[in-house]
Amino acid sequence: MGYEAVLNLPGAYRVSLEERHEGVYVNVFESPTSTEPYIDTLQADLEMAKHACKLDYGVEDHQWRKTPNEPWHAPEANER
Repeated sequence: MGYEAVLNLPGAYRVSLEERHEGVYVNVFESPTSTEPYIDTLQADLEMAKHACKLDYGVEDHQWRKTPNEPWHAPEANER
């Protein structure tokens, strides 16, 4: 399960969070047509990831919605 916030900001159209065993990936998409993130960082947990997004992009708690995880960090994607 992941989380997504659509910000429609220059250089940060959409931010998605992916909870994985190694931590929470913060993926930033530059535009509505971006198929992969241009910023991809790892935070220790969901609380830290949401806090970082609030500081970096102004994302408030009510802006997050639940989504499926993005495919590029899935273990099966790494086996290709």
